[in-house]
Amino acid sequence: MKASDLAGFFLRSLFIMASLNFQRMQNLGFAFAILPLSRRMGKDEKRISSFLVRHLEYFNTHPYLSGAVLGSVIALETANGHHEQTPDISRLKKSLMGPYAAIGDSFFWGSLRPLAGISAAAMAYQGYSWSPFVLLLLFDPMHLWIRLKGFIEGYRHGWQGITFIQSWDLPRLARFIRWGTILCLSIATACLGREIATAYSGIWIQPLVGMAVLAAVLLSFMGMERGLSPLAILYGMTAGCMALMI
Repeated sequence: MKASDLAGFFLRSLFIMASLNFQRMQNLGFAFAILPLSRRMGKDEKRISSFLVRHLEYFNTHPYLSGAVLGSVIALETANGHHEQTPDISRLKKSLMGPYAAIGDSFFWGSLRPLAGISAAAMAYQGYSWSPFVLLLLFDPMHLWIRLKGFIEGYRHGWQGITFIQSWDLPRLARFIRWGTILCLSIATACLGREIATAYSGIWIQPLVGMAVLAAVLLSFMGMERGLSPLAILYGMTAGCMALMI
């Protein structure tokens, strides 16, 4: 397949969330992304209809990893000659979309995006006008690279395209990023607390307030890592603040 054709498939995959629906989630977006393959079937309406029905089934995964699924499906469709009986393709989509959704949510939504957002917010608080670009530079290159490379490797290796996602070990990487995020948040919160303490209590109390806030945030995160309820942490923090005010 020509590189220009593959580029068209990839660009279409960027819009997989544009037609999200509650009945079959991303199925319309996936069908739109793979639609150019139907042109290879000529004017055989029966084959085209079967092809579209096959890819209008329920589909839902993380949008940034959908390209990896699309690449693998295109490889299988091409190898099978778009025959009507292609159970492997349906099985591939169903077997990949769940794990990819969990991995993508944990890494992109739960780790990388908070880190980028907190970093940009800290820059904005310091008055830097270019802080929005920090958000884009920390977040966009990573997800665009994984989308593109996942699509390419999926097309190259078909069923084995998952090995590229596995090689990144995103769950382990997400854990390190979450610790980095909580560290950045702790430092930013401690600095803010120090400024407030300086304004109302004098410069001598700055280190104490900063260390207390930093310790509270880190202990809260460690508690959640060990299964402590975030609601319990919230109530505990509220009670502690009220006690200090008294």
